[in-house]
Amino acid sequence: MTSFKKFCLCLMLPLMWTLVAANTPFRQCADSSYPMPLMVQIDDCDALPCDLWKGSEAKIDIQFVATRNSMHRLSAEVHLTSLGVTIPFDLDSSRKDVCNNLLHGAYCPLDAGEDVTYELLLPIASNQPEVPTRLEVRLLDTENENRVVSCFLADTRVKKPSLPYGFLPALKANWLFNTLELPTADDEDEGGNGGGG
Repeated sequence: MTSFKKFCLCLMLPLMWTLVAANTPFRQCADSSYPMPLMVQIDDCDALPCDLWKGSEAKIDIQFVATRNSMHRLSAEVHLTSLGVTIPFDLDSSRKDVCNNLLHGAYCPLDAGEDVTYELLLPIASNQPEVPTRLEVRLLDTENENRVVSCFLADTRVKKPSLPYGFLPALKANWLFNTLELPTADDEDEGGNGGGG
């Protein structure tokens, strides 16, 4: 790798880390007694409103704290508010099952004070109206009268992608690796063989 490419890589890595590490701003739910999450990450959004792309899935990571011991079953509940009308979002059972979608090796039962992260994949319909939409997500303790374990609000806007979903991230990745021409295992083998001869 040339010195110039190493320099470019050094410049880009902090930027890439910033994009990954930046959290999404969120607000407290209307009922202030509901605990707020420790962290929310909606795709790569770091400023409201977050863009939700029609025909895609929004990846929402929610870091929260368990509120009691032996929590075996938790469920996610999503509401969308557009033009003053609030409607529940119909999540399938696999997506709203919090325990089955915990990250970093966490699993239920959870104990009080345990800090875990739930990954919610929210499908955005291709016919979803392109209007500003308030997103509300609640995590419910279904074994304890559906008490709210965590709740947050975030402003979003539904948009139609100018490129097919999934094309742009792949394009960016290809550009990055083609520009840097990072060495492969084959390159290293060739270099080692050349040095030995």
